[in-house]
Amino acid sequence: MPDTQHPTLSGAARMLRSAYPGGMPDTAYFAVLALLYEHFSDRHLSELMAAVTGKAAALVLNDIYACASSKPAPSAIAAAWNLLVRHGLQAVCAED
Repeated sequence: MPDTQHPTLSGAARMLRSAYPGGMPDTAYFAVLALLYEHFSDRHLSELMAAVTGKAAALVLNDIYACASSKPAPSAIAAAWNLLVRHGLQAVCAED
């Protein structure tokens, strides 16, 4: 899938696709949302995750709101952090 979203999101999309080459599993989805929430606006995060997961941006936005009120387990967030760091998370976060 080509990077057609906002230019500031293309690096993050490449990182997520690299970390999850077979697609993002449901078990990681909410942890990634929680992890990236502080680095992107709600709109940009929903666009990013929609592009990477194939879900509708409006549905992703609802998931963002749900995740903000009820965060995933710290162990799930830590696992996502460890994987994404190996695929360039720090460089992506420095861009925001």
